[in-house]
Amino acid sequence: MLNTNNKTELRNEINLMIDHISNELVSEFGKSKEDAMKLIKDSKVENSLMKDKLGFHESPYQWAISILTDHNDYEALEKHFYH
Repeated sequence: MLNTNNKTELRNEINLMIDHISNELVSEFGKSKEDAMKLIKDSKVENSLMKDKLGFHESPYQWAISILTDHNDYEALEKHFYH
């Protein structure tokens, strides 16, 4: 039997994680909210969390670093770590 409550819960948790990742990209790495959401979408964070719930054990900060690395945004990473 399909438990829609669990699916709703999962959807809420994914949305919350995406919001936290977006906040990290904005506050720590200087991205605009629009750029942050585009990076998250292009990185398929939602699909990744749907497939593997262990992704929830990674911090939003770690997700942000991973996303920037995947997009070869070394400028944002260098600016964050070296300034």
